[in-house]
Amino acid sequence: EPSGGRVTEVRAAFLGMAGVTSAGTAAAFRDLAVQAGLDPARVEVDHDIRIALAGGLGGRPGIALIVGTGSSCYGRTAEGRHWQTGGWGSLVADEGSGYDLARRAMVEAVRMADGRVQPSGLQDAVFRWLGVEGVSGILARLYEQGLERDEIAAFAPQVVQLATDGDPVARSLLRAGAADLAEMVAANHARLPTSERPEVVVTGGLGTAPTMYRDLIREAVFRLLPEARWCEPEMEPVAGAALLALGLGGIPPGPDVVQRLREDPR
Repeated sequence: EPSGGRVTEVRAAFLGMAGVTSAGTAAAFRDLAVQAGLDPARVEVDHDIRIALAGGLGGRPGIALIVGTGSSCYGRTAEGRHWQTGGWGSLVADEGSGYDLARRAMVEAVRMADGRVQPSGLQDAVFRWLGVEGVSGILARLYEQGLERDEIAAFAPQVVQLATDGDPVARSLLRAGAADLAEMVAANHARLPTSERPEVVVTGGLGTAPTMYRDLIREAVFRLLPEARWCEPEMEPVAGAALLALGLGGIPPGPDVVQRLREDPR
């Protein structure tokens, strides 16, 4: 409730956080919120893909596909049933993400340098990015100096640009990533149909950028799930968190509320 530009009371809070991977983690974050003075009956914690869906579709049921540094897919029905595909960590389920595209690009660059596959411009681009003159510098760069997951993912836009410029290997990486992401969406719908013609919204920096990759993802989704309805994100995830918090506070998320959040999610 704003008063003079300051918040005097928090009636409810919804925390959508990437670090929430289990009920135990959610409870720990919720305890922190309660310790900060929030009413425990008006605090809910969930994975950030929940707020991406709420914001992306304005609170409607459907499927959200996050394509950023990581990837995951989440479907939720009007009754609150939900299912997640992907998003189980970079070691086992991060397909089609920025990290995954860049990691696969490094693999292909090394294969090219070894002479195992035909070289392309991807090899030089990867080596320039890593700051190495040849494949012999890879071990020191990756395992002595090290690269964090988000640093690796930062190379993904260059992979997308190489594909746009015609590099055949980069294009194959984008097609493979798009197919993996579409598989998540189709599997989510098969396990938990949100409607006969599910609304699908893509969020995340890599997924929303107007590039070839976004087009390939869309095409791949329609190949596996032709009945899907592709939707542009209506609001940012932060507005989705606000929408869910309003519901916790007893304020129905009607069209007028959604419109106000579109205009100003604060």
